Amino acid sequence: MMNFATFAGILLLTSASAMAATGVSGRLTVSPAHPGPQRIDESGSAPMQGASILILGAQRSVVAHATTDADGRFSVTLAPGEYSVEVDVGKARLPRCGAVPASVKDGEIAKVELECDSGMR
Repeated sequence: MMNFATFAGILLLTSASAMAATGVSGRLTVSPAHPGPQRIDESGSAPMQGASILILGAQRSVVAHATTDADGRFSVTLAPGEYSVEVDVGKARLPRCGAVPASVKDGEIAKVELECDSGMR
């Protein structure tokens, strides 16, 4: 016979696993962060705040979007699956940003790092 404490523990674990977040989170940086030579005590990259992040699914259709915060971070809740994460720069030539794949598994957050080339030299 199961006591109340054991039953409550099982119920809590079941509820926690059912509420586990699933999606993609990441950080976007841009480099070089400033023109001219990089000094030893300076970082060559900087967080990219306010950028529009696109999450693309099958047939490259947009399934979600996010905006980066002051630290260049973003997070999106998604169903498990295979996605491509991109920066929406519109028709601008700069910054140049690539895409990264994200494999989202049930109950997990896929972590991605995006970097854009500012074009400064």
